[in-house]
Amino acid sequence: MKSFPKITQAQALEILRDGNARFVAGKRDHPREFLTRAQETAEYGQRPIATFLSCSDSRVPLEIIFDQTIGDLFSIRIVGNICRDSQLGSIEFGVKYLETPLCVVLGHTQCGAVTAACTGQGLEENIQSLMHSIHPAVERAQTLTGQTGSEIIEVCCVENVFVQIETMLSKSSVLRDAARQGDLTILGAVYDIETGLVTFLGPHPRNEWLVQACP
Repeated sequence: MKSFPKITQAQALEILRDGNARFVAGKRDHPREFLTRAQETAEYGQRPIATFLSCSDSRVPLEIIFDQTIGDLFSIRIVGNICRDSQLGSIEFGVKYLETPLCVVLGHTQCGAVTAACTGQGLEENIQSLMHSIHPAVERAQTLTGQTGSEIIEVCCVENVFVQIETMLSKSSVLRDAARQGDLTILGAVYDIETGLVTFLGPHPRNEWLVQACP
């Protein structure tokens, strides 16, 4: 039976970087081979190269901006790329059972959820509950910049990525164990919706402590 080869964290990151570079340059490799790939993965299974926690924003379609196709990315999408228990369970599934060597938390510029959290606008009914997961990033952005409101949105976007990584590592022994064993790298990244460029932020600044010291 055919199988998809397992790759390393470095190889996965290189594939993502190269794919995004092709997207930005307008030179995507496989924009129309989806049906062929769908049939292939239906028969042989999947071997995604990365698990993603990203925003639901319609302007951030992962397979397109990274020039990947069906079966390449295990994607968990939610407004504000926040990590709650249901998202965390999905991330654990991708890491433990699909053996993705890389996990990327991807924020993006002009994020509506981050904007709402920073400005207090657009917080009707159940949307408010989502903002609780972004509030720590708002507070950090305020401290870093000395500003509030719309002035901190893009800084908050970056801080929110790292806040969600902290949540992932503090709450999941599955992810911590995989990271300790060298089977997983967790990275932050931000997508610019105007230029199409993904900037990889690297691991959390306190990654080693989060991986080793958390319960």
